[in-house]
Amino acid sequence: KQWYQRRVRGTHCSCTSNLASSAVVHAEMTAEPEVSLSKKSVALMVMSCFFIVFLLRPSKKVSDTTSVLNVVKDSLKRITESQYSDPVSSEPSLLSKPTPHEPGPPPRTVPAADNPKTTNNELQIAPSKDLYLNPPSQEWIQDQFEKALSDLGLEYSPDSLWSLCGAKTYYFPKINTIFTGTPKTGCSNWIEALLRAEGDLTKELDPTKIKQVHGKISGRHRMPHMREQYNDTTLRKAFSFTVVRNPWTRMVSGYRDKLSDEDTQGGDKRSIGVRIVQEMRGVTDSVVKTEKLYPTFAEYASWIVKHRGNINVHFSPQFGTLCVPKAKYDIVVPLEYAGPLGGEVLKRINANNTSVLGSYDQSSDPRLQKSALYAKEWLSELDPDVVEQLYSIYKTDFTLLNYSNFSHPDFPLPLYDE
Repeated sequence: KQWYQRRVRGTHCSCTSNLASSAVVHAEMTAEPEVSLSKKSVALMVMSCFFIVFLLRPSKKVSDTTSVLNVVKDSLKRITESQYSDPVSSEPSLLSKPTPHEPGPPPRTVPAADNPKTTNNELQIAPSKDLYLNPPSQEWIQDQFEKALSDLGLEYSPDSLWSLCGAKTYYFPKINTIFTGTPKTGCSNWIEALLRAEGDLTKELDPTKIKQVHGKISGRHRMPHMREQYNDTTLRKAFSFTVVRNPWTRMVSGYRDKLSDEDTQGGDKRSIGVRIVQEMRGVTDSVVKTEKLYPTFAEYASWIVKHRGNINVHFSPQFGTLCVPKAKYDIVVPLEYAGPLGGEVLKRINANNTSVLGSYDQSSDPRLQKSALYAKEWLSELDPDVVEQLYSIYKTDFTLLNYSNFSHPDFPLPLYDE
């Protein structure tokens, strides 16, 4: 008994002192890095040690024990109030539990078509597989067009005024068809098909020579020429249609086709590419041409923002090319559904024996085509402020068919709720 008392008396000071110091050390996050205990475990450990000391100590040392109790209570209070973190340090507490799935601030992303505040978290839903692969009805499309006009404070003219349309609207009198061809929506292929249906072409053009359709052969069908021969009364009797496209894929397609250094299609608008490099890098024309410099996609995007979309028609918003609200189209074809809806258009103009040249892309699923995949990659790498400004420039184009954002699993399809 005497040996045990001596043992306890001889060690109680260091035991209680170490106990109190340990609690304070844990609370102040100065413990060894490998320590990772829960609040409950720390409390049980401290209280267990305290009970051993209190029961084994002689009663005459109660004052010392009371002192230890106060230290322990104070330490536990500090642990409780710390809420797993040190009130001074910004570093995580060593007593904290790992919370890898704890939500943080939402990432900054480009808004969805009709909701500028939509975040990436809200868009990350499971792929629909076939939910949006079937084209929306023309009734829904027309309602969506009217919504886009309403957002701009516009409404359709009571009587279509086709004669007021611009040079990108064509009239083919033999098949009595009006078509507005917005650049980078497959307009070259459609014009070629309409020229064959009209009889101006006797055979299908080689796809590599498709751009020939923008010369004299189609120029005489442009509305500024046709309005001299046909008035609005005649034009209102014609069948009319147009093609629109997701603004993101259209923007990427414009870059690849007109400005990039891709061997298969790039550099068609070389003079514009030279100007972009000059403006964005501050180099001279001779340097650009000598070193064969091409704009990057990021430079192209910043250039669009700099000029607020007031640029070449291949890169400007497609809404400005359409003939709305002066006139209302009978059919609007989303390019993403050109396959099934293209046949419907050809049937309406009695051109069942005419076909529309297909896309260069081998994938029939628009979600897997190169422009969509490039758009997802390149747009996600841009500065978020640039993406938001691009969205504001093309906002009406998004609203036209409630087009999906590049972060959506069904991008680039329209999101309809039929």
